[in-house]
Amino acid sequence: MLSTSNQSSSTTFLDHLANELKIGRDSAYRRAVQRTLPTVKKNYESGVYQSTTEAELMLRKLVDKEVNPPPC
Repeated sequence: MLSTSNQSSSTTFLDHLANELKIGRDSAYRRAVQRTLPTVKKNYESGVYQSTTEAELMLRKLVDKEVNPPPC
């Protein structure tokens, strides 16, 4: 199990990506990033994603899915 300090530093890359994704975006997109980020962090910390690259990809995919839902 990761300690609290290791958990926060282990997901710092996701915070940086989230900040980059929000640059120049509308408020709906920025809110989608903020809503999705905790889930991706939790999944990364629990080992759902095998690498930082996979976690970054999932953050991007989940945000895009929330902002642009598939047609019914």
